[in-house]
Amino acid sequence: MIEPSREAWLNRIAQTGLTVSSTPAPDNVPGVQEALRSVVHWDVQPTVTIPLSHPEALKEVDRQWRAHAERTGLFGDDGSFLLGISGPGVSRFGWAVVRWSSGVELAPRLSKPEEGLDFLTMSMDGKLVCAVTEEEYAYWIVVENLP
Repeated sequence: MIEPSREAWLNRIAQTGLTVSSTPAPDNVPGVQEALRSVVHWDVQPTVTIPLSHPEALKEVDRQWRAHAERTGLFGDDGSFLLGISGPGVSRFGWAVVRWSSGVELAPRLSKPEEGLDFLTMSMDGKLVCAVTEEEYAYWIVVENLP
C-alpha cells in the first residue's frame, strides 16, 4: 500500500467535517502509540459496543463516541481535541489538533472497507483517551483516564 502524504492525511481528517488546526499537539501529552497502548491490550474492556450488524452502525458509533466524549470531558473549551487515525503510514504523523463543529461524521468518513475503522482521540491535556476500534463482531468504544 502507498503511504499517504501529510497533506493527504490532513485532507482525510478534514473530510469528516472537523476543523483541522495548524497548531501542533502539545509537547507534554503522550504520543499516539503510547495512548494506543492504554486502550489496546489483552485485558481492556469496552465502554460500549455496537454490533457490526447494526443497521446504522457507523452513525451509532458517532453518536456513542460523541456522548462519551462530551460526558468525560474530551473536548476543550473551544471544542478542540487530538485525533489519530489508522491507515498505512499514519503513525509517523502523530496527533492532529482538531475542533468539533456541527455536521461532523467521524466514523462514516474514516471507515474504509480495506482498513476497517480505528481512531484514537485524546483531550488536549493528555489525560483522557477515547478510542474506536473495529473488532470481529462489533465496534468498541474504549474510554480511559491516563495518569
